[in-house]
Amino acid sequence: MSREDLLGGLSAVATQGQVRQISHEQLHRAAWQPRRSFPRDSLLALARSVRREGVRQNLIVRPSPQQPGRYEIIAGERRWRASAPDLAATLQLSVDEERGLTGPPPRTLPCLILTLDDQDARRLSAVENLQREDLDAIDEALYRLLLIQDVLGSGPHADPDDASTLAQTLGRRLHAIRNHPEQHGDERARLETLFASLGTMTWESFVTNNLPLLQLPQELLDAVREGRMAGRSALLIHRQTDPALRQVLLAASETGASFQELRRLVDDQQGKRWKGLAADVRQNLGTRTLERLDDQRRARVMRLLEQLQDELQGSRS
Repeated sequence: MSREDLLGGLSAVATQGQVRQISHEQLHRAAWQPRRSFPRDSLLALARSVRREGVRQNLIVRPSPQQPGRYEIIAGERRWRASAPDLAATLQLSVDEERGLTGPPPRTLPCLILTLDDQDARRLSAVENLQREDLDAIDEALYRLLLIQDVLGSGPHADPDDASTLAQTLGRRLHAIRNHPEQHGDERARLETLFASLGTMTWESFVTNNLPLLQLPQELLDAVREGRMAGRSALLIHRQTDPALRQVLLAASETGASFQELRRLVDDQQGKRWKGLAADVRQNLGTRTLERLDDQRRARVMRLLEQLQDELQGSRS
């Protein structure tokens, strides 16, 4: 689905603004922006590009409702941060890293200035950011919540710094819509239309797999935001009631253990190693996998499969 389809009536508005150069200090981030994660390495790489080539894509801004004479960033905050004069201090760059920033930072940035109310600004920001590939799982879930609030008309927006409250507020309503479809036909239809436009998942899948990320404790929330842990791994750790097992899983995750490896540790601890192994075999075993094997390895796998088949058939007799 295209950006224009997602924006609907806003698409025409987004092409009618004025483009002009605005100084860095006249711009500020929006207080309602949920995005908090700007990985250091990628921001430094963008800063190097900005110093060499300038900012090549317009930021999208609106006149600031709170700060007259300034502009609130709707989309493009990462480019604004990468252009900051005090970037070296903010990122605590080493001497070599700072030396790699050739040229001065741009004094002004190209901006598309739009006149939008709060709801349309949030909607446009969410659509623009969800089409980027550098969002972490927490930020992506928060932007989807902004759009869900928009389509459900669920009242004032919660503080994006309080992800747990935001998830609880909308989570209760989403669970009610899912569990009682006969009472919420219109809302279900609006959610289905929204998520069909966004792609990648259904709204029911979002409620089950993504919404719980926003209710993680701060330690795990930070680990996901900083790229030190996958969202699935954080949820797996959070669901463990044994404090000792949680510490084992946290330590393993910090050393780079994958979700599958963490799940095996849980299965081993609970005496259910066979469940994880069965899931791994089911995931890896398929016609295409067997076709990629050489003849010798395929023959060995076939012998093992025949032994497995005999064993399973014997257990049913």
